[in-house]
Amino acid sequence: MPTCNRRTFMLQVAAGASALALSRLSAAEEEAKKEPLTESDAYAKSMGFRLDTNQVDQAKYPKHTPDQSCSKCQLYSGEPGDELGPCSFFGGRLVPPTGWCRNFKPQGAA
Repeated sequence: MPTCNRRTFMLQVAAGASALALSRLSAAEEEAKKEPLTESDAYAKSMGFRLDTNQVDQAKYPKHTPDQSCSKCQLYSGEPGDELGPCSFFGGRLVPPTGWCRNFKPQGAA
């Protein structure tokens, strides 16, 4: 039967506690992905995110055009007709197909 000294025991306890903490963090991230992104979200604000592309401040984002929307962005992976779809830029959070952010990348662009 192998012996377990105090050092080995403490390392095993630390490893177990770390694994437990990481599993809870991962579960929290998965739950956040199911929530729709809002304009009040701090990161969304910093990226100029709008739920409706027609509400974008043209003076602040002069490169924006009204035909740019999440549904036409290569980072959006929602299906046509979906009310919301995941955006890889926002960590899989759900965005409307009519939304927009300053990281818009047209589909098919390199």
